[in-house]
Amino acid sequence: MDIRLGRVPASRETPPTRKYARPLLLLPELFTTISHLSLLMGYLGSLGWEVFALDLYASPDAARASFAQLVELVREAVVAAGEGAIVIGHGFGGLIALKLAAMPGTGAAVAIAPLPPRWASPLYAGWRNRVAPLIGRPLAPPSGRRLFELVADADPFQREALIRNLRPAPAIAVLEAARGALNLRAPEVRRCLVVTGDSDIFAPHDRVVRLATQLGAEIATLKGRGHWLIGGRGLERVIAETQRFLIKQFGQELLLLYSDDRS
Repeated sequence: MDIRLGRVPASRETPPTRKYARPLLLLPELFTTISHLSLLMGYLGSLGWEVFALDLYASPDAARASFAQLVELVREAVVAAGEGAIVIGHGFGGLIALKLAAMPGTGAAVAIAPLPPRWASPLYAGWRNRVAPLIGRPLAPPSGRRLFELVADADPFQREALIRNLRPAPAIAVLEAARGALNLRAPEVRRCLVVTGDSDIFAPHDRVVRLATQLGAEIATLKGRGHWLIGGRGLERVIAETQRFLIKQFGQELLLLYSDDRS
């Protein structure tokens, strides 16, 4: 179902039987859309979660959005989805999720292969993208070897569609992240999980672990996996680590109890 959460276009997955009291908000990686989150969204829905996927970079002026403006868009979506929503982000979306973790109203944050701040990821390398923030243009999606590395861990039948649906990404927000101007801090209630692959060239394992340690987040490392952890062979492990983390954090509070369950 296509809806809007605050000012952001979104898609909603409602399970036949909802089991969990808190909704999930999915945030995409740079250059990606709701369609790239479809496997993750469907899997979580099949487990009984109400899931919202945000098309965060769909705005026509996304190239001029700062990191703080993107965070504010997601914060509004969290409020619209319901108090205590859990934010799950991939790549740059994971970095935004970690920022949201320290804000009131967010129940917890899960960052999947978050792009480390204070570092220029090969995901958006190239001279055209270096000058894009200076001339008000969006970042161009990766090509060649970098594009292959991005989708390498996806299922083969998906790769063509994943590549076809890539879109430009906000340049100013990414430049701020590369310069480290994000003011990330550990949340007072440290309900943060970082999931990382040890073979990720876009979000290197050592840098991601350093970021997670600074924020006091739990860390789950997937051996032999790269950046595309939202599909392919790494997806089940990501879901398992996320489920384990959330159940440990919230316990019975996470379950949606109906009247006949209380008798």
